[in-house]
Amino acid sequence: MPIAVVQHSMLDKITMTIGELPASPAIVSTIMGMTADLNASVEDLGTVLAADPALTAKVLKLSNSSFYGRSRSVSSIKEAILILGFYTLRSMVIASSTHTIYHRKDNVPFSEKLWSHSLASGMASRLVARHIHHPRIEEIFIAGLLHDIGKIILGQKLMAVYDNIVKEVERSGRGFQTIELEKLGFDHTLVGATVLKKWNFPKELIDGVQYHHEMRNQSDSESASIGDVVGFSNQLSKQISGGFAEPAVDCLARHPFAEQYAMDSETIQAMTEDLKSRFEEEKHLFEDN
Repeated sequence: MPIAVVQHSMLDKITMTIGELPASPAIVSTIMGMTADLNASVEDLGTVLAADPALTAKVLKLSNSSFYGRSRSVSSIKEAILILGFYTLRSMVIASSTHTIYHRKDNVPFSEKLWSHSLASGMASRLVARHIHHPRIEEIFIAGLLHDIGKIILGQKLMAVYDNIVKEVERSGRGFQTIELEKLGFDHTLVGATVLKKWNFPKELIDGVQYHHEMRNQSDSESASIGDVVGFSNQLSKQISGGFAEPAVDCLARHPFAEQYAMDSETIQAMTEDLKSRFEEEKHLFEDN
């Protein structure tokens, strides 16, 4: 049997056995649909959210965080939704839900490191998107959060093989994508994109996950692709999150994305400090209690 057929068969086998998005998948799906409709009722959204007490608690906790500068405590789910807005609410619900996916009990150091890097990448993606005035800020946060979801899936489905890949990355300093392609014939970006298709995520988010290692848009007249923003933000997050021993860009100001959007060393340093502060303040908001 040709190698390409074997590789395709393995990819199908891995992704076909993936279940639904964890943490009340029906509720997550419903909230994603409702928050996409600007005419949706806040009361109806609150009723759906209240069906999951854990998510309700996290929404209240986030709306009371200093990031939103509240002068008084928020105790009602309706008020919390109004403070956060539909897009931020959708991001938070997905972030809280996906934290469950990133929990490998058989390999806690790997899952904790990957979750920390993924959350930092999501936050970095949001910061970068705001800086360049991108119209899809919250979608970019979600793509940044999920950009490496293929790694955790490979770690769950090909446990021994992928643990060896992780060890080789740490030992050699080469990137995950390079070693995955050598050992498996496909990489985590394709696995992640395939699974997000199964979960019926929008195409722009799927593309953002699949192409975050590629620089696709070169024209200043276009909004950057989600993958471009996430790819640069992935590098920015490595400045603060202590990820794996992969190759990192020495000078982010020379990154093609930074050059395209005139982000000099001083600007990037300020963004890095902002990211570090926000990450330390907010990371506990998305984790399980």
